[in-house]
Amino acid sequence: MAEPLSYHFDLVSTAEPEDSNLPARAESARAVAEYLADMIGQLESMARLSGFDLLVYLLSMARVEAEANAGDRCFSPKY
Repeated sequence: MAEPLSYHFDLVSTAEPEDSNLPARAESARAVAEYLADMIGQLESMARLSGFDLLVYLLSMARVEAEANAGDRCFSPKY
């Protein structure tokens, strides 16, 4: 079995600094949302080719949510 891929996102620590940089955090969250939308889209294609209809539906919903988070709507990341 192939070794799973590992991804690391250096977003921010879970501790809330007093002078947190919200625009930078929103940009990081946007980048993660764009990445997730892309990866989920690939999984959705694989599921569709394999005939996994329910999984296609669920992945589609996740992709739409990720795309919405990658859009221009206001971010309020919960770290």
